[in-house]
Amino acid sequence: MLTEIEIDGIGTYRLPNMWQHSRIRVIRGPNQHLAILAFGLGMPLKQFKKLPDEKQDEVNRAWCRLTMSSNMPRAAA
Repeated sequence: MLTEIEIDGIGTYRLPNMWQHSRIRVIRGPNQHLAILAFGLGMPLKQFKKLPDEKQDEVNRAWCRLTMSSNMPRAAA
C-alpha cells in the first residue's frame, strides 16, 4: 500500500492527517480541494497556488493515486 509519493522539485506528498482534515473542512469552494493538495505537501494554500499548473496537476495525480480503491488495504475475512 502506498502512503507517500515523491514529486520532483516539490517534495513528498502524503495524505493529510486528521488535524489537517479538520482545518480543510472549514474551507469552502474550489480552495477546499487545493487545500487537500497543499496540506499533503506541508505547505500553505497561498504557497501551493504559486506553483506552476503542471506541478499542481502532478500533485493532484499523486493524490488520486493514493486515494484510489486499489491502493486501500483489504479487510481480513
